[in-house]
Amino acid sequence: MKKIAKITTLALCACLSVGALAGCGGKTEEVVIWGGAEDQTLLQALVEEFKAANPDVTESIRVEIQDPWNAQSVVAKDPEAAADVILCQNDHIGIMAKSGLLAEIRDGTAATFASDIRSNNAEATVQQVTYNGALYGFPLTMDTCILYYNTEIFPETLENSVLGSVDLMLNYPMPDISDKEKAGSFGFNIGDGFYLNMGFFAAGCTLYGEDGTNVDACDWNNENGLAYLKYAAQNFRKSVGKFKSDDTKNLATAVLNGRLGACISGAWEMKDTFKNAEKIKYRTLPTITLNGEEKSLVSFSNSKVYVVNNKSEHKATASRLAAYITSESSQLRYAAERGYYPSNKAAQDNTAVKDDPFFKVIRAQLEISQPVPVIPEISRYWEAAKALGSSVYNGSLKGDTTSLQDALDKFVDDLHSTL
Repeated sequence: MKKIAKITTLALCACLSVGALAGCGGKTEEVVIWGGAEDQTLLQALVEEFKAANPDVTESIRVEIQDPWNAQSVVAKDPEAAADVILCQNDHIGIMAKSGLLAEIRDGTAATFASDIRSNNAEATVQQVTYNGALYGFPLTMDTCILYYNTEIFPETLENSVLGSVDLMLNYPMPDISDKEKAGSFGFNIGDGFYLNMGFFAAGCTLYGEDGTNVDACDWNNENGLAYLKYAAQNFRKSVGKFKSDDTKNLATAVLNGRLGACISGAWEMKDTFKNAEKIKYRTLPTITLNGEEKSLVSFSNSKVYVVNNKSEHKATASRLAAYITSESSQLRYAAERGYYPSNKAAQDNTAVKDDPFFKVIRAQLEISQPVPVIPEISRYWEAAKALGSSVYNGSLKGDTTSLQDALDKFVDDLHSTL
C-alpha cells in the first residue's frame, strides 16, 4: 500500500529493490499482497500472470509472507502498514468488517466482483464472506478436517471397521516403537477450537445457534454436551496413553513416522507434512459412543479468503488482483499444487477435482460439516475452547459430573461475555 518516494541519488537507488528502482525517476505506486509461506511460489506465479494479462495496471505488485491464521491481529495493530490484498480465515471477516478494516466488495461500472462471488462460489463460502448483508471477501478454498492414518499400523482393510470408530482405534493393539514405548493409537489437538467442537456437534450441540448467528445460543452445557465431555474425560486424557493431543503438524509427523496410528487434521496436511506419502491414507471422521449410540464426529468447515484492506489507496487494482487469484483457473492451480479444495463451483466440478480420491473424501466431509461462524463474537470462542480442551487433556479438569458441568457452564459464560 505504501508509496515509494522519489529517490534522487544513484547510491540510494542501488540499495532498493528492483520494483523500487523503477521509481527512481519518479514515484512508483505499489500494491502488496499477502499469502502463506507455503503458497509463495504459486502466488508469485499467479501475480506475474495477472500482470501479463492486465497491462493497463500501472502499479507494481509485491508478494509478502503472512500467515493467514493471524492476519486479522496483524492488520488490526496497524492497518496502514498492512497489505492491500490480505489472505485470512473466514472467521476473521466479522470482526474485521465491524472494525472498519475491510473494503466492501461491490459491483462497479466495469466490474461485477460481488455478482461473480455470489454466482460462482459454493453457498457456504458466500455466507462465510458476508457480514450484515454485505460482501467482504473473495473465497479461495473450502477447508475441513479428516482422519489420516498410517497403513503400516492400520491396514486399509480396517478403514470401514476399526478406523471408523474412535473406541476401536483406542483399543487396537499398537506396535512397539522402542523397548519401553508403544505407538499411540489416535490423536487430535483437543486444545484447538477447530477440533474440540467435533464431539459437541456429534452430540447435537450448537455454537451460536443453528445458523451460527445467535450470540446467546451456545448450548454446550446441556445434557448432551455433558455426555460428550464425560466421554472426553475418560478417553482423551494424556494419562490414557493411546490418545495424543498436540499441534496438528506434530501429530501428522508422528503418524508419518509410525509413532501414532491416526490423527485428525486439515486437507493441507496431505501436501505439506505427508507429501503424498503412499503409506498415508485418509477417510471421513470416525464415530464415538455417546449414551450407547455411535455418533459421527462433526467437523468445522471454513474457508481461506482474500480481502481488500479498507486503508488501501489502490482498491480497484487490489480487487482485480484478488478476483484473479481466486478465479476458477487459479483455484484449480491451488487444488493441484497445494491440495486446497476449491470454493468455485465450476472448479469443484472439474474432473481433476471431482474424480480425485482425496478430494472426494474432503467433499464428503464438507457435506456433513458445520461452518465456522462469521460473527465477531467467534473471536471469544478460541481461547475459551483452548482452556477447556487443554484442561481435559492435562487432567486438571476432574472427571466427576459436578466438575464437568461447572467447566461447561464457565465455558458458555465466557462466550457470552462482552466483546
